[in-house]
Amino acid sequence: MARWKELADGHGLKINTSGLPAIASFGFESKNALAYKTLITQEMLADGYLSGNLIFSSLAPTSEIVDGYFDALDSIFLTIKECEEGRDVMSLLKGPVCQVSFKRLN
Repeated sequence: MARWKELADGHGLKINTSGLPAIASFGFESKNALAYKTLITQEMLADGYLSGNLIFSSLAPTSEIVDGYFDALDSIFLTIKECEEGRDVMSLLKGPVCQVSFKRLN
């Protein structure tokens, strides 16, 4: 959670973190928070990470894997900073914005 905060601070972004160290999450303090969450998932998948704004940690990842995750996330945070400064986040999304919560389908 500290590295997320450090990364966000480095880009001048405001995030909040929550959860336990083993199941942690972060969110943006922005009107575009859900779009940013969607963008993170989309771009992390493109970089080979099945990741969003929630982490289920374990002892398996090496420092190299964790550093690679944060390197990938760094470029996305840069894009989010551009969006906070006026770039249209919706033009970057390849699909719909994620939903607020799980809803039953039946």
